[in-house]
Amino acid sequence: MQLELSKENENQLRSFSEAVIERNKHHNLTGYKDTLTFFDEQIMDCVVALVACKNALEKHVVDCGSGAGLPSIVWAILEPEITFYSIDKNSKKIQFQKQITEQLGLTNIKMYHTKIENFVLDEPHTVAMKAFGQIKKLASLKQRENQKNLILLKKDNKKTEEELLEAPTLLYDYKKHQYVLNKEKMVALELYDNKNSSN
Repeated sequence: MQLELSKENENQLRSFSEAVIERNKHHNLTGYKDTLTFFDEQIMDCVVALVACKNALEKHVVDCGSGAGLPSIVWAILEPEITFYSIDKNSKKIQFQKQITEQLGLTNIKMYHTKIENFVLDEPHTVAMKAFGQIKKLASLKQRENQKNLILLKKDNKKTEEELLEAPTLLYDYKKHQYVLNKEKMVALELYDNKNSSN
């Protein structure tokens, strides 16, 4: 898999990484304490995952539980033709996202302080998230109107395989978009439920 960042994109991503760590001194955005590690492990995870699953994304992507803005802000930097909607119930995290996206000059992302259950989007869309919960629980989220698929960024390991086996009744189909980051196997799981089985 080939990955090349333009100098402008890299500068934006590094500025974002620096802003997260700086704000993290005052508000809990991440467990990371230094910019370089956060960039190498979290920012680049989103970058490489995008390369792996780009063709699965609709023109509108909803980031559920976006936290510091991962993956939505990273993807918005790299994909200006896609509109992103960053959803989080933590007002301080959304406030940070609004400030940093304005500083970065991003116009293809919107932030909402709400729960995913309360967010309505009329356009066909993908829901994406860096998944820290079990697949069964995440896949059982209330099906959204116009949602075409769900992308979960996970480690590609035995635990993930076991979670997939636990959730067969909730899934019609899934695709594994595999990638490697810092020698660790990762996967962008593209999940479909029964409502969207014709897609």
